[in-house]
Amino acid sequence: MNATGRPVTSRTMRPGRNRIATVVILALIPRVLCAAPDIALQMTVDTVVPTVGQPVQFTVTASNIGADAASGLQVLDQLPAELKIPTGMAAFASTGAYDAATGVWSIDALAPGASATLVIPAIVAVTTPPPCSVNVALTSLAQDTHPSNNRAVAAVKRSAADRCVDLAVSSSGSFVPPCSETRHLDADVTVSNRGPDDASNVYVDLSQVPTTIPGVRLVGAGCTSTRCTVPAIAAGGQVTLQLVSDDFKNKRQQSATFNFATSSGDIDYLSTNNQASVTADVLVFDDCSIQLPRNVAVAACFIATAAYGSPLEPHVVALRQFRDRLLQRTALGRAFIRFYYRHSPPIAAIIARHEWLRTLVRMLLTPLVLAIAFPLRALALALLAALAVRASRRRAMLT
Repeated sequence: MNATGRPVTSRTMRPGRNRIATVVILALIPRVLCAAPDIALQMTVDTVVPTVGQPVQFTVTASNIGADAASGLQVLDQLPAELKIPTGMAAFASTGAYDAATGVWSIDALAPGASATLVIPAIVAVTTPPPCSVNVALTSLAQDTHPSNNRAVAAVKRSAADRCVDLAVSSSGSFVPPCSETRHLDADVTVSNRGPDDASNVYVDLSQVPTTIPGVRLVGAGCTSTRCTVPAIAAGGQVTLQLVSDDFKNKRQQSATFNFATSSGDIDYLSTNNQASVTADVLVFDDCSIQLPRNVAVAACFIATAAYGSPLEPHVVALRQFRDRLLQRTALGRAFIRFYYRHSPPIAAIIARHEWLRTLVRMLLTPLVLAIAFPLRALALALLAALAVRASRRRAMLT
C-alpha cells in the first residue's frame, strides 16, 4: 500500500524504470549524435641542418584529445622528392603500419587520450638540395570536429639562416552587400602561415577587375589602400584584414572580381596558394526582394565558412550539399536561402574576427552537420528521445 491507500503494483512501479530509461536515453543523445574524436598531429625533426649524408629522423605523433574513440584513422606523410628513407632502414610505427610507397600510416583505432608515434628516417637524396625540404603530415576524419590541428610540418634546411614559410591567402564575407543595411562591400581577407617557421614582412596586395566598385581598399594595421604590410605571422598563425569600399549605388546587376596576393622575403616553399580570386554578383540595390541568382546561392555558406575558415572544409561542404540537394527543391527552403543570404554576411564578418565566436559556432553547428551526415542515426535518436519524453509524461500522469 502507498500513502493514498492504493496497492503498489508493477504498473505503479514502472514509472521509476521509465525515469531511469529517460535519463539514460537523453544522456546518450548528445554523445551518439555528436561523437567527437579530436585528432591532433605534431611533428619534430632531430637535426634541422644536417651535414652531407647525415640521416635525420622525423617523429610524427597522432593524439586523440577528444572525448570519443577514433576508428579508420589514417595519416598521410610522404617525404618530399629530395628526401628518401636510407637503404637498409625503415620507418617504425608504434601502432598500425606505414607504407613508404604511398605515405599512408594506417592507425585504424585510437582511444580517447591515446597517442601513436611514427618515426621516419630520411636522408637528402639530391646533389643540390633546396633551401627547405618540408615534410607534411595530414589526417582527415569525418567525425573530427576540429580540423585546425590535423596538420603538422617540420623542415630540413640547407643552412640555419634559411626561413621556411608557407603563406596562403583566402577571403570570405559580404561581397554582395545587403541592400537594406549597407551600400558598401565588407569582407575579410585572411593570410595564414602554414610553414614551420615564423614569416616576416608579409605583403598582401589587392586588385579589382573591372574597376567598377569605388574606393575598394584593404583596412588594417600596416595597410595603405591596396597593399598591407604585416610585420610577422607566426608558424601556424593567421592575420585577418578587412576589404571595404566607398558607399555606392548600383542601378544594374554587375560582376566584380577581386584578386589577392601575398608574398614575403622569406622562402615560401609552396607558392601555389599565394593567390586567390573571388567573383561576386553585385545585385541592384533598389529591389530588395530580388531573387538570388543560382551562382550567388552556390557561392558560399557565409556563417559556416567564417566558423570553419574555408569554403572547402568538409563540414561546410556538407552544409552546402544539404542546401543544394534539399533546401533548393522546396519553396520554403528557397525562401530560407534568400533570407539567409540577405542577413548572414554581417553576422559572418563578426564571427570571423573572433576566435571564441568561431569555436562557439562550430560547437552549435556540429550536431546539425552530424545529423546531415548520419540521418538514420539522428532519426533513431530523435525517436528514442520522443519515446523517453512520452514515458516521462506517462509516469507523471500515473503518480
